[in-house]
Amino acid sequence: PAAEQALQSFCGLAATADAEAPSAGEVAEFNAHLQTMSGTVVNPSADPVTCSAGLPTIAALWLALEGMGGADILMCSTAYGGSSELTDLCLTRENLRKSTFHIQGGASFNGSIEAALGALAADPASLRPTTVLFVEIPSNPDQKMPDLAQLAASCEAYQESSGKQLLLLVDTTFAPASEVLGRIGDLAPELGAMVFVSMSKSVSRGETTAGALVANHTPGSQALLHASREVAEMLDVTARQDQMLRLCRNHVGVEERCERAYENMVLMAGVLRGAVKTHTGHDMPVTMVGPEHAAQGFTSSTFSFNLPAPAGATPEVKAALAQRFVDLLTEDAERFKPCVSFGQDNGLVYCTVPATSTQGAIKEEDKAQQAQGGVQLARLSFPPAIDAPRVQARIESACAAIYA
Repeated sequence: PAAEQALQSFCGLAATADAEAPSAGEVAEFNAHLQTMSGTVVNPSADPVTCSAGLPTIAALWLALEGMGGADILMCSTAYGGSSELTDLCLTRENLRKSTFHIQGGASFNGSIEAALGALAADPASLRPTTVLFVEIPSNPDQKMPDLAQLAASCEAYQESSGKQLLLLVDTTFAPASEVLGRIGDLAPELGAMVFVSMSKSVSRGETTAGALVANHTPGSQALLHASREVAEMLDVTARQDQMLRLCRNHVGVEERCERAYENMVLMAGVLRGAVKTHTGHDMPVTMVGPEHAAQGFTSSTFSFNLPAPAGATPEVKAALAQRFVDLLTEDAERFKPCVSFGQDNGLVYCTVPATSTQGAIKEEDKAQQAQGGVQLARLSFPPAIDAPRVQARIESACAAIYA
């Protein structure tokens, strides 16, 4: 709508597009809901920063930190490829530095973070004023969950040993209603924490791109939120009127939509595991959020898995197996889509092989650690409503085809 209005004006026509805007009350309700879903108190003086997309939101934060003396950014080596590449691009700034931890395969989520923080703390003289631990909860693409109590304790121990401020930045895109800031606050009341959420998924139901930063109650995180807002406004990447309109119209019901999508995910994970066992005899594990964490609000609609290789398969067949499975599923274009996203309320199951899609900017050696038996990780994401019999039939027929 904003682009259409600009074209109308350019052509000398009446600017009729992008005329509708949300009211101040609707925007206030939206901001309050973001804070509630993130687990912090409703505070209009610390309203979330909402940008036109997820990556500009992160860029505003990194540049705000650069202007506040710099930061050491610690993030997962297989985090969402856009976040990883953007961070790498921002490293041209002298005051930003990035390091990684690894959670692929059987690696311990908490143990890897603790080891990486320990390595940074071992050389405090080289550290910038702020260390940012950027964590996706659950992780992308493998849907692992950290122990929050251990995570909070590791953050506090790092601050004590290094003498530096640590900001825990949690990407809640998979589970926007997890109230994770409140859980962290109960465990470590003085720990600075923020939520980043991409809202082109569950929050907007897929109707617009957008991203947001939500700060917890601590003065440091709120000061950084205000600095990030200033950067976003300076760079002109704040959400446009038409985007805010769609966010205000669609944010209500996020919690229920995520719960329904989670239930569909659990159901079809069982279908896939059953079909694989029927054809191979293997009890294939899937990585997904379990019922204990789902009850806490981490209702991700996604699961990931490594298919067992067919008997006698060549290395070439194994390497192509995950993509072949995705291709077979997405032949049914009415119910499946080859897409890296998730959370859209459109009845489509999104299917992807992260190593060749969202992780384009990730190092090959890091992506290789996701493979098992020569077969790459695949990921399926489910909407709040599906045609369950037809989706089940397609999953079962795809398994029959690859193991024929």
